Amino acid sequence: MSGAELNRILEEYGGNICRFCYSLCKNENDADDLFQETCLKLLKSDFRIKSREETLSFLYKTCLNAYRNAYRAAKRRGEMEIHGVSSEYIENIPDKKADAETYEELYRAVDTLPYKYRTVITLSYFEGLSEKNVSDILGVPPGTVKSRLYKAKQLLKKELMKNENN
Repeated sequence: MSGAELNRILEEYGGNICRFCYSLCKNENDADDLFQETCLKLLKSDFRIKSREETLSFLYKTCLNAYRNAYRAAKRRGEMEIHGVSSEYIENIPDKKADAETYEELYRAVDTLPYKYRTVITLSYFEGLSEKNVSDILGVPPGTVKSRLYKAKQLLKKELMKNENN
């Protein structure tokens, strides 16, 4: 991929990828590193811009693979650090459409979910991708995406009810 093609992709989809990086890392510095790593992987790829869905699918898959690689490498080195979700995290999500106060509780609840449920919720609802696209990105069958969405919604409901009662 050429630099001009990458610039074109980043102009159109950069905000989406940036938000996805934040949703995976929950830390601004790590998300910035992941975004840069994703851009490097895109430059090295032979991908050509296609339809919106195919392009987004490829971008999310590249980003997710870069995250997995970084996670595995950090785990091997023993550098894993668990980051809590702060209000600063929510305030730094670029181009968010909703008021942070309105959805802060939802963001916090989503971030308590295990990785496999958090990722499927983020891609399906926050990024608005179809179950088929999420299936392609995660490399799992569409039925698995559906069952993870169902389980994630149940877990979210429990978490939100628990917070409401406190």
